[in-house]
Amino acid sequence: MVDMFGEIGFARWPLVFSSAAVVGLTSYSAVRLFGRGALADPRTKALVDSILLWGAFATVAGVLSTLVGIVTAMRLTEATATVSPSLLWGGVRVSMLGVTVGLLILAGSSLAWFALQFRWRLLEAAEA
Repeated sequence: MVDMFGEIGFARWPLVFSSAAVVGLTSYSAVRLFGRGALADPRTKALVDSILLWGAFATVAGVLSTLVGIVTAMRLTEATATVSPSLLWGGVRVSMLGVTVGLLILAGSSLAWFALQFRWRLLEAAEA
């Protein structure tokens, strides 16, 4: 099995941090919105909205790692006269891992944001 985490490169740490932030903010916001005495307060709204921020950050970190990987591969390809197609496409595969993981984190954070945002709006409507 391929060590995907190790192949992502420098972007693995921002991706891990942003996914941990998404999980932590989602869990904390869910407790605040679905627990006893749940209220639609502005602090909870800010926490819910920050879930999307961290999902977008993961996507940007993934795209940045992909761009750095492609530029590095092109520089190495230019330095050597011949490169096998399997080596080149293997490098492209590795460079796409960061953006793939970033987009998966964004997809998860978007779903969590939507569910929590919907619950927050229901609570807000009930209070009015």
